[in-house]
Amino acid sequence: MSSCQFMKKYYTLLILACALLVLGSCKKTLVVNADWKDVTIVYGLLDQTESVHYVKVTKAYLGPGDALQFAQNIDSSEYSHPLKATMEELNGSTLLRTITLHDTLIQNKDSGVFYAPFQHVFCTYAQLSPDLTYHLIVKDSVTNKVIEGSATLVSDFDIERPTIFTRATFQSGKSSEVKWISAKSGKRYQVNLKIRYAEATIGVPNSTVIKTLDWLALTDIKSLSEKGGQTMDYFINGDAFYIFIGAHIPVDPTVTRALRNCDYIFTVGSEDLSTYMDVTAPSNTIIQERPAFSDIINGIGLFTARVVKSVDTLRFSTFTLDEIKTNQYTKDLGF
Repeated sequence: MSSCQFMKKYYTLLILACALLVLGSCKKTLVVNADWKDVTIVYGLLDQTESVHYVKVTKAYLGPGDALQFAQNIDSSEYSHPLKATMEELNGSTLLRTITLHDTLIQNKDSGVFYAPFQHVFCTYAQLSPDLTYHLIVKDSVTNKVIEGSATLVSDFDIERPTIFTRATFQSGKSSEVKWISAKSGKRYQVNLKIRYAEATIGVPNSTVIKTLDWLALTDIKSLSEKGGQTMDYFINGDAFYIFIGAHIPVDPTVTRALRNCDYIFTVGSEDLSTYMDVTAPSNTIIQERPAFSDIINGIGLFTARVVKSVDTLRFSTFTLDEIKTNQYTKDLGF
């Protein structure tokens, strides 16, 4: 072997040795989490028909391990230092007043993915006015960060059917009409029926109790615009009424039952709320990744409005009281 060939072989082995040394010294730990960043999360849904208004302000969390375990820890989501929250009430660009939101502790939050039953929220008992705009300002005194959101309240609207003089009528093979005029600043509509019935144990005096069912009869209805004044005319299927009751009241030969009355509850959401519901709805396709939606400045979340209006305590028609005894879905329920 010539000296030139020897040197070439020597340098080849040297380069290979260096490469193995470098590869052997590489870290084997894959870092999944990036550096933590302060991200404020805000959720508030204003409704002038409510006596108290809540705004929840938390923060995003990050750490190694199971994210669901972090969610159960209140310290993961809530700020350790106090924040200041206010709402400016605006008529156009004119400031009418500034409302201070107070930190309060809710003690009856339902259990779920996140911590319960305690949680801190901001609240106010101020009476809010329809058609006005409310500008939320949350200030962090430690970081000097300011988080903002804005919501125009949904105005009142007219319900044309049913009226307080109407009898609630449901008949197999037919539909009952529900009609209203769209609300200004409203976009998405749903109609719930709160159905009340009496139940008594056979042979037991004074055992009558009033029970309720909450039926989502109409949902995902959208007006053409937020201007208001559009006639919204829809129909509730009569068969669906009896199918719902049959599916939610168990057969029990030891009791008797009787329909009492029902409320028609109309809920109207803003365009932002409608968009948020569309974006977060479960996907029916193989594409599960959904675009994020937020109307919060310098944070993420939703600060918007809805309004709830109802026609209460409508008695059921004689026809309905008779059919529930014989309908195929409810004939064994003791009505």
